[in-house]
Amino acid sequence: MTQLAEKLKQLPQDSGVYLMKDQKGTIIYVGKAKNLKNRVSSYFQSGGQHTHKTRALVSEIADLDLMLTKTEVEALLLERTLIRHHAPRYNILLRDDKEYPYIRVHFDDPWPRLEKVRRRKEDGAHYIGPFGSSSRLSMLLKQVYRIFPLIRCSPHELKAAPRPCNYYHMKLCLGPCTRPVERDHYISIMRGAVSLLEGNVGDLKKDLEKKMRQAAVAEKYEQAAQFRDQIQAIESITQTQVAILDQTVDADILGLVEAPGFLSFQVSTVRNRALLGGDSFITKDSVSSLQEALESFILQYYSNRLVPTLILLRETDGISDGLASVITQNQDTKTEIRKARSKEELDILELTEKNARHQWEQSSYLNDQSQVALQLLQETLDLKNTPRRIECIDISNLQGTAIVASDVCFIDGKAAKNFYRRYEIKTVVGAPDDFASIREVMERRLERGIRDDDLPDLMIIDGGKPQVRAAMDVLERFPQLGLPLVGLAKARIDKGLRDDSAAVRYSKERLVLPDREDPIELEEGTPVFRLVTRIRDEAHRFAITYHRKKRQKISHASVLDDIAGVGPTLKTRLLQEFGSLEALRSSSLERLLHVKGVSEKVAMNIYTALNAEDSESKSGS
Repeated sequence: MTQLAEKLKQLPQDSGVYLMKDQKGTIIYVGKAKNLKNRVSSYFQSGGQHTHKTRALVSEIADLDLMLTKTEVEALLLERTLIRHHAPRYNILLRDDKEYPYIRVHFDDPWPRLEKVRRRKEDGAHYIGPFGSSSRLSMLLKQVYRIFPLIRCSPHELKAAPRPCNYYHMKLCLGPCTRPVERDHYISIMRGAVSLLEGNVGDLKKDLEKKMRQAAVAEKYEQAAQFRDQIQAIESITQTQVAILDQTVDADILGLVEAPGFLSFQVSTVRNRALLGGDSFITKDSVSSLQEALESFILQYYSNRLVPTLILLRETDGISDGLASVITQNQDTKTEIRKARSKEELDILELTEKNARHQWEQSSYLNDQSQVALQLLQETLDLKNTPRRIECIDISNLQGTAIVASDVCFIDGKAAKNFYRRYEIKTVVGAPDDFASIREVMERRLERGIRDDDLPDLMIIDGGKPQVRAAMDVLERFPQLGLPLVGLAKARIDKGLRDDSAAVRYSKERLVLPDREDPIELEEGTPVFRLVTRIRDEAHRFAITYHRKKRQKISHASVLDDIAGVGPTLKTRLLQEFGSLEALRSSSLERLLHVKGVSEKVAMNIYTALNAEDSESKSGS
């Protein structure tokens, strides 16, 4: 009897999690069960009506591990953790690595500000969010700043400002930098802004109306006018919002559509009875039933989000009773997960499912376009396999300084930024040498790829024959890899025709193959042209960004390191305080003295050195 068969005979009737493994010991599926014996045994029943996906899973199972829990809730928590850690290929995997923005307000600060941050910390501050879209949040903040006269400058700028800025003159800031402003009045304005960001519009309007009347009675007519203007502005931005759910203030509506080989999820976000937007996700289908897939999605989706008071689904059969308590375990609020019942709830559920279907159709079309481009690229380069994973290397330097390289990765025609890599060139010093730089990057990339079993289907080098030759010098040392390599040469004017304006013509973008004399010219606008140039341009952008960052560091170091009295700690503090070397150079002696650790002598050294450098650069130009 095999080890697996023995384990199946001894399955307990406890709740817990089961981990299915293949011949290599890789975990290929993680599931949870109220009764492990009943659930796991069902996979291996010969008379069972299994789907094709389940039969495929069972055919690969070579071993099985169990982790017992006291309750089904504990099993849910453990299942989510294990799926996130092992990413089994037969599970629903929510690719949701984005960091959603929050608004941070610390009311203990002398003058609190609306800060856009990416992580929530336990620092005593008030956090609003997360917001599903950074661009949507930016638009919302613009509206808030238009309504509430809040501070936008940094604490240092506020402290050092000689006069109010333009925001004060446009009545978009109270100007506490130089004007007498009551802190309590400013705090009340900030609380109004927070209420608006949290969607409490009704309560906010009542509070502002009350403050407007109180200010008028106290003959503070300027404040009363500010409150009046805020009320009118709030009405103007909320009057176009249509109430979606009359009885429910905060809710998420989850729609799920099954497509061939995929599942499309859509989450519609309702806050303060109005539809504010939503998120969409497309995952590979799994062996789970639709309800199990939806439960797994909910577990993963709310692992890093605030949970509303209500989550609406099409059906709740098969959803664990303890799911709501699991996703709200770190929150004070309680939530209810139930079926949509009223006409309004069913209408928005249908709308959500319609959006899920649209997202799938749009994604399917784009995937089809990408597949066409990849297949055409395969034919163009005469490759054995479709190059699903393509990487591109680009070198960036300026006169031999801050030599860096980028290696970007595209999978199925889409940027896979998790696999982007940056390289600081170590073997080239002084004069630039693109060929030596390419050889170094190729060697480091191939060594890592062999070590981690992580190589692309096609490597693109930004450049022509010399660059391709440099890359091949390294690749030929690894003949067992069989890695296809091609260069992408930019379009240019043919050198031999530059003097004859009537005969000047442009050479097209060209694919340069190591074993082919003539390059392959690409017709502009074709699928292959769009694909490879998009990858090359992204590699160039990524390299240039890193290069500029390195040059800026070198520039900062070379100037500040030569100033007497400025050590590493003070140099870091100066750059953090002023933000850039340019801002530091334009500062006054008085502003320099406000920085901790800067004495009068050191301030004079900094001021003299930076202004002398500025004068030399101007005279030299």
